[in-house]
Amino acid sequence: MTQRESMKRQVILYASGALIGIVSGFAAIIFRVLILNFSLVFLLLPQVMGTLGWLVAPFVGGLIVAFIVVKYAPEAKGHGVPEVIEAYALREGRIRFRVPLLKSLASAICIGSGGSCGREGPIAQIGAGAGSAVATALKFDKRERRTLVVCGLSSGIAATFNAPLGGSLFGIEVLAGGIIGFSILPVILASVVATALAELVLGGAVSFQAPFFVMGHPIELLFYLVLGILFGVTSVIWMRGFYTIEDVLEKLRVSKYLLPAIGGLLVGVLAIGTIYLESVFAYSGEFSATRPYYPAIMGVGYAFIDATLLGGVALGALFIFGVFKLLATGLTLGSGGSGGVFAPTLFVGAAFGGAFGLFFSVITPWAVTQPMAFALVGMAALFAGAGRAPITCIVMLMEMTGDYSLILPLMIAVSASYLVSSLMEPESIYTLKLSRRGVKLQRGTHIEVLRTIHVGAVMTKDPTTLHPTMTTSQVFEIIDKTHHTKFPVVDDFGNIIGIMIAEDLFQMPKENGKEYQVRELMNPEFLHLAPECTMDSALQAMIKRDEGHAVIVSPSAPTKMIGYITKADVLKAYEIAIINLQKMGTDVEDINPADIIDVAD
Repeated sequence: MTQRESMKRQVILYASGALIGIVSGFAAIIFRVLILNFSLVFLLLPQVMGTLGWLVAPFVGGLIVAFIVVKYAPEAKGHGVPEVIEAYALREGRIRFRVPLLKSLASAICIGSGGSCGREGPIAQIGAGAGSAVATALKFDKRERRTLVVCGLSSGIAATFNAPLGGSLFGIEVLAGGIIGFSILPVILASVVATALAELVLGGAVSFQAPFFVMGHPIELLFYLVLGILFGVTSVIWMRGFYTIEDVLEKLRVSKYLLPAIGGLLVGVLAIGTIYLESVFAYSGEFSATRPYYPAIMGVGYAFIDATLLGGVALGALFIFGVFKLLATGLTLGSGGSGGVFAPTLFVGAAFGGAFGLFFSVITPWAVTQPMAFALVGMAALFAGAGRAPITCIVMLMEMTGDYSLILPLMIAVSASYLVSSLMEPESIYTLKLSRRGVKLQRGTHIEVLRTIHVGAVMTKDPTTLHPTMTTSQVFEIIDKTHHTKFPVVDDFGNIIGIMIAEDLFQMPKENGKEYQVRELMNPEFLHLAPECTMDSALQAMIKRDEGHAVIVSPSAPTKMIGYITKADVLKAYEIAIINLQKMGTDVEDINPADIIDVAD
């Protein structure tokens, strides 16, 4: 491909990213309008039936969602992002076009009827589906299609939460696993266009109402570190508990058309309990015409988050509603409902973080002067542990609140949570769903796959060896027979004493006419490696010493050779590693094709 053709291709890709930004922006607007209108419809039930309506609304919503999901689009079940990750990694970014459309309808009904879930999963699937559709229509290759899928997901998130940079990072960290295999500029362009469009139609207000937070004392950083560690553990409990609830519900011997309704009914029970506790704790959420009243744990829960950040929620309500929200989200999505887990995670992070802040404000009132700052940081810390997107959490929370003053607490808590969670559970809340289905994804590049192979797996265990008394003519005979050029030299006692290289055989003849022996030409200084050494380390060691071979010995017996490797074994190890990745479901074909020159006869 010429430079002119490559530039033209890039321009088309960037223009496509902008187009997807427009599509995702309109999709986010329509989706939010759908949620509001379905909410107004379902809220008629409590208005007419009283408290009983809070049981009926999610039950009816579950029945409708089940019909859509089971009959027309099973991919629309659950929180959406894992399905996009699977399509990105295993299907070259191909997504059935009708799935995003039905996902948006099912999720709007689920959220509108009081189901405990968020907007990011549906809009991510909608945007990613739009990206896949545009790429297919323009006949893009798989690398370009994946870029547009990231564009769609990122721009959808950006428009939904009015966070262009956070949306871009969400797609890069959660979907692509890093800035690898696609161009980042179309992603940023799509996110900016989508956000601008959403702001033009819906207004540019921040997602959450939060006061200006500042640190009261440097010792608060220590408290934020403790919060991050605790939330790392909490995020793992949240992930595993979420899927445990799903397992329990799936074991129920009921029709798939009825299961989401059962989940909705149980959410309704929790909602009635929440209504009672709201009166006990004198709770009042931040409601408006576009954010009608629901019991605190139902819907996306932004009214509760705002009330928490503004300091209007009691300690007991923070803790109890946080636990209720965990259960309600597991029941909603685990039973087959449709929606995201981002908003519920923020809810729980705000609840537990606020409770944490209030606790320390009682113990150290001289240090913690704004306890709800811990609610804000807790939101980011919990999702960093659950979603494994630390940079996204820091940036998006600042964009969603308009508060950039807590950068240090955010960095400390998010980093601690991410580290603790990663040590306890290798999967995120998104990839864990795929892992449970047997889909194992390795994120990032394949350059480091040699770290997964030990030299003991590829070494030659019984190589051709030379004796130190052999003559050059004898060695030449062995070379003609084996076609090898490097040989370990082993003495009568089985000790490895050197390496003989074919190039060293060509010496000036001795004055007495006698042949050289191997002992005179071999190199006694050679590379020793243990069998547990990884192949990437072996390759680095060989390059550093400018040697194309290494002797494998046991650390307990360094003079006894147990194997031998050359640079050719590095290719063998790479092939094994790639095969292992393919068995785990990783796409390893993202290598640019070589420009092969066809020479005519």
